[in-house]
Amino acid sequence: MLDLVKEALDHVLWGILVILLIVWWVGGPAVTAIVWSGGDKRLALQFLGVWAAVTALYLAASRLIRRTRRRSGA
Repeated sequence: MLDLVKEALDHVLWGILVILLIVWWVGGPAVTAIVWSGGDKRLALQFLGVWAAVTALYLAASRLIRRTRRRSGA
């Protein structure tokens, strides 16, 4: 029974993570477009730059973690 609850929570957490990632991927350029259309092009480019930097750091960290787990046999 405890394994079933753990598995259900695991699926729920993965679902939430997927939704957050989709919102992140779509939201960054969308917010940039909204700010750009509002007339503040400098702020839009700054936001897009921060979004791209955070995304790149996330991708690099996730690959490093995945590679470390694979090498350690976890």
